[in-house]
Amino acid sequence: MTSWMKNGRFGRHKGFLLLFAAGAIFTILQLSYSYFTSVRYPSAKVVIDTKDLRNGDLLFRNGYGAESRFVTGVSNGDYSHIAFAYRGEDGWKAVHAVPGESQNIHDKDLLKCEPIEDFYQQNRACSGAFARVDCTDSIALQALSFALDKVKRKFSFDHSYLLDDSNQYYCTELIYRAYLQAGINLADERRHEMPMPGTDGRFIFPSDILASPFIHKVRKLAVYQMGTTQ
Repeated sequence: MTSWMKNGRFGRHKGFLLLFAAGAIFTILQLSYSYFTSVRYPSAKVVIDTKDLRNGDLLFRNGYGAESRFVTGVSNGDYSHIAFAYRGEDGWKAVHAVPGESQNIHDKDLLKCEPIEDFYQQNRACSGAFARVDCTDSIALQALSFALDKVKRKFSFDHSYLLDDSNQYYCTELIYRAYLQAGINLADERRHEMPMPGTDGRFIFPSDILASPFIHKVRKLAVYQMGTTQ
């Protein structure tokens, strides 16, 4: 045994090394996200049945990449990402915060509003679900309007995953904050604690939102085959 292990210095540094390793792994997963979603699975047209949607409904999806597997594994959930459903002038959209999906890899990750078919396209989603918050249409619209305002004002993705930072948002944080200001707490005290450098170590995952007693009318979407939902 080396002298630095004998005198206990290894023990003192062990915690820091573990935190550094966890942060490094999470960073690598984020960087790999765009690779998995852009080249592993080719894009194909997806047809989504939207007849039962309303503004402010929640869209869940699970992806193919390492980051998706990390989120579902840590949270023991079925989905790694979440968005708002929004009916625009030219069809249904997904309003959400996501890293690694900018047109240019050098662009800043901004909150986005995109066609729902793009949100569920094959190179981004292997499964998905719709869910409704048990509230009036006006409250759901109020929550959605909060998110749309952040998109319009070009708020960015929160790579530090800080729940107390109201200037940036990650996916579940956006949903949580939007409904919270409308009077509904979708996460209560549910948090997943993971000590990672640069974060407060407390995260809200899609599974924490799905576990809310306010969530109902969950409709699962099938795995996509041949460019359409089956």
